[in-house]
Amino acid sequence: MAMRGVDFKWYDGFFLSMLATSAIIVAINWKRYRLCTYPLHIWIMVDYTTVFVFRLLMFIDNGLAAGMGLDFGWQQRYARFCGRIVVLSILSLLLYPFLWAWTIIGTLWFKSARDCLPEEGQKWGFLIWLLFSYCGLISIACISVGKWRVRRQAHHLRAQQGIPISEYGVLVDLIRVPDWAFEAAGQEMRGMGQEAAAYQPGIYLTPTQVSACHY
Repeated sequence: MAMRGVDFKWYDGFFLSMLATSAIIVAINWKRYRLCTYPLHIWIMVDYTTVFVFRLLMFIDNGLAAGMGLDFGWQQRYARFCGRIVVLSILSLLLYPFLWAWTIIGTLWFKSARDCLPEEGQKWGFLIWLLFSYCGLISIACISVGKWRVRRQAHHLRAQQGIPISEYGVLVDLIRVPDWAFEAAGQEMRGMGQEAAAYQPGIYLTPTQVSACHY
């Protein structure tokens, strides 16, 4: 079950509680980690904090996207559009590359200093966390590419009608038209028996912004 807007699911609560528990365990054994060649305890805390902030920003983005329907005023939609640009820029240009680099660093440190971990169970916990990190990062990349391809295909359908398209227009469409609105429009078209080509991805753009997307 999800909370409307922030899209908070039961496994988010489980994940965040496990994150907090692991952080407490590391804090209790903080001095014992000093025997390691590399500061694994600092790596763990920085990684946990970054993942927490990453997920928190995803909640904020979901909340902003929930208020971009046509039943809201143009000014509110535009303000949320700008907010999504800021949040998604932090996620994609700052935190995501950092998590990739930090996870690789943690892997190298773990290979060189795994024998100094306080308990045997923590070695497996550290290894599982690394595997989870890689799977999560790869999944985010695959999901993002998949969404990009779907929106690009929608724009190509518009091109068949003689409407110019651009990669910038696809990017604007991804931010301005949330996934729920895009999917709802597609379901409505299918329910009415219309072709998918009739869908206009720029439905939330002003005339000036639509013209800008064509260049």
